Amino acid sequence: MALIDVDHLSFAYDATPVLRDVSMSVEAGEKLAILGGNGSGKSTLAQWIAGWLPRGTFAASEGGVTVEGRPWAELDAATRAGSVQFVGQVPMQQLSGFAFTVLDEIAFGPGNLQLPEPEIRVRVAAAVETCNLGHLLERDPFSLSGGEQQRQSIAAALAMQPRALVLDEPTGNFDPESRDALLAQMEKLPAELAIVWCDVTLGAAMAVASRFVLLDEGRIAYDGDAAGLLAHPRTAQIFGLPAVAEAALLWRAAGVWPEGVPISADPARVAAVLRPMLEEVA
Repeated sequence: MALIDVDHLSFAYDATPVLRDVSMSVEAGEKLAILGGNGSGKSTLAQWIAGWLPRGTFAASEGGVTVEGRPWAELDAATRAGSVQFVGQVPMQQLSGFAFTVLDEIAFGPGNLQLPEPEIRVRVAAAVETCNLGHLLERDPFSLSGGEQQRQSIAAALAMQPRALVLDEPTGNFDPESRDALLAQMEKLPAELAIVWCDVTLGAAMAVASRFVLLDEGRIAYDGDAAGLLAHPRTAQIFGLPAVAEAALLWRAAGVWPEGVPISADPARVAAVLRPMLEEVA
């Protein structure tokens, strides 16, 4: 049984269809990217996967989402918190507003679960180390940079010890240095933690995920590995392609790229494929 199942989910805001018959699953420990252009439905799908939907009058017209076979509505608050945590694209909006230091902000969630203090300390210490926040613990959460706040939000989510972490455009407002710092922290996350990375660009997602779901007008247009994503016709139309991947596709169209070898956006892999042919020509 998958950790999370999305089963023929259709959903609309005010009669405007957003998701159309979406079915997919997230396995424990899986590293998955959900990609799409603006208005593709990826942020809405992220909220369904994270349990933020359904709520109030916002309900599915068909289908739904289950966590290990159980609908979100059947799970109590503690179970929900330990199943999936959600981190959005605007870090400041995720601050509790009740903490005066980074340390207290990270401990806020476990404290609300009324866990024993020793366990809270252990959880917070692990999250702080993973997200490299030890030098910021006494700072006011609102005084941090955007990248630091996002790492703090991820640390607060990790302190809840979820089985899956959903990130919606987590580097959307970052400069390259902050983006690279966050991606470096992602490599330190526990291997058993499922990651669902939602984005409108390819770059960061390619560094995090091994499986890619392409959403196009609320429908799944592709679900597979990076090579298949790069070769899909809608990928170039929606995102453009990294230059090295575009070159590899052109070489394939010209009959130069070896048959059966996946297209890659990794310069080292592309070079490894072309090097024997270039050496023969030389």
